[in-house]
Order: sequence, then C-alpha cells, then structure tokens
Amino acid sequence: MQQKIVSPSIVIVGSMNLDHTFSTPRIPQPGETVQATRVTTSRGGKGGNAAIAARRAGGRVAMIGCLGDDDAGRHYRSHLQREGINTDGIVISQQIPTGAAFITVDDLGENTIVVHSGANACVGLSDIDASATAIATADLLLMQFEIPLEVVAQSADIARKSNVVVIINPSPWNDLFRESKIHVDIIIVNETEAMNLTQQSIEWLRENPLSVCDFFCCSAIVVTRGNRSTLIFQRGQMLQEVMPPTVVPRDTVGAGDAFAGALAVKVAEGDSLLEAVAFANTAGALSTLVCGAQSAIPTRHEILARLMSKEIGTKE
Repeated sequence: MQQKIVSPSIVIVGSMNLDHTFSTPRIPQPGETVQATRVTTSRGGKGGNAAIAARRAGGRVAMIGCLGDDDAGRHYRSHLQREGINTDGIVISQQIPTGAAFITVDDLGENTIVVHSGANACVGLSDIDASATAIATADLLLMQFEIPLEVVAQSADIARKSNVVVIINPSPWNDLFRESKIHVDIIIVNETEAMNLTQQSIEWLRENPLSVCDFFCCSAIVVTRGNRSTLIFQRGQMLQEVMPPTVVPRDTVGAGDAFAGALAVKVAEGDSLLEAVAFANTAGALSTLVCGAQSAIPTRHEILARLMSKEIGTKE
C-alpha cells in the first residue's frame, strides 16, 4: 500500500487574471446585445484558481507565474499570501499588465469566457529555471495552458527528472500539444478537449479504454463532463466512471479549476485515482453553488462533510 502523504507539496505553474463577470439572463448570440443584471470584478485565472483550490483542499502550495506591476497584480499576490500560498515564484512584468478575463454567466450558471493573457504570456524559461528547486522537490506539479507552451514543457521536464508527478489540464486547448511530447502523468480534460486531444469521439474512447493512455504515453486521462459521470482512463485498466454530486449550479466559472486543484492534492496524498476523482467531483460541484471563481472554492472540511453526508445542497 502506498504511504499517505500529509499536506503534500503542490507547485502550480499557471495563469492569474482579473475576472470581469457579467451576469445575464442568457448568453448573447452573435450580433446580439444583452443587458447585464450584475457586474463584478474578482480574481481568477486557471493557475490562481487551482492554487487556491489545492491550498483549501489541504496542500502546501507554491505558485509560479507572472503578474503586472499594477494594482491588480499587487492585490492578487497579497491575496495568495493571505491564503497561505508561497508566492516566491511569481515574477512581475514592468511593461505588461496583469491578465484579464471577461466572463458572461447566464441564469442557468453556464458561461462564456474571453481571456487576454497580459502578463501571463511573459513567464519565461529563465523564470522556470529560477524556480527549478521548488518544482524538483514538490510532490506534484499542476499546470494549465494559459501560459506559454514552452514553459509548460520545461517545467514538466524538471519534474520528470526528479520523479515528481505531473498533472496537466490542457485548457484553453492548444493544437501543438498533441505533437509536443510534453511529459505528463495525468491529463484532465473536458469532453471537447478530450476529442481535440484524441481526434476521436467520446463513444470511441469509451469503447477502447485500454488504448487511450498508451497512445499518449501517460498514466491516466480524466474526462470531466459537468453533471454527468467523470470518465477515468488508466493504463492497463478498464474504464471507470464516477458520478458527481447533483447540484443546482449558480455559476460554473472555475469549477474545472476547483476540480483540478482538489484532484492534485488527493493524488499527491497517495489516494487511488478513483478516490481522488470522487473528492474532486465534490469540490467542483460545491464550487458552482456560489458566484465567483475563487470565492466559491470549498475547503477540505466542506468537501469531506459533503462526501460523508452525500447530500449536496446550497452552500451557505
């Protein structure tokens, strides 16, 4: 039996954005103007969201990325520090502002997002070299694709040489990923990303589970599907499915990041992938019950309480 690790060390290499969220009755169609009922500004970005999620799920978290030399960047860094996240790996761009996202959320909780990379695009290979020790001594490295692909590749290579588990959520999708040969142990994707990754339908993946991971030289691929079962493809094993809790979502922004951060902690702790996905499913579901990506992310206590009760309602 694998030894359990208490409060594992998680390094996140990823993006940090200022989110501008517009609540609307419905998502506008091309050429249509829809009146917003509410406008909010908050902190987001896939990297920052996942870092908060991993920290609240019980991990010791270090964030690596780039912020602008502006009020948004300064407030973001202070926010991470208040959460107990190590920010030594965050660099500051003097020329480029902090990244921004413009989000529309409808009455059903569904969303569309437009992202401007800003300072996130300024993370360089030298910045990763400066944080190499943090990556090499971590229990797990988690990354997303709102940063340059070469940065993801170099970070993964450092982790591989030190036998650090690598999880990648390749979102937003980058077509170069299929040919990049980036080292990865576990890939987290939604249905659309899974089809982009494999060039196959979900039905084909379900019918050919043993070939999926071998084809991509990874240990596992986890496919999230909203309120339907999460699919787990593991090398040499048959398909496993885990149903998420049933919820009535208010805002799905950041749910995938909450899932990724929570999954990273449980994998690093030594749980089976099946156990880790059940935990992460609950984290993702709970995160949809409150508006705002980071304010909605649940704590470890909240996740475990819901798992034990199996009663998912509105989060207070």
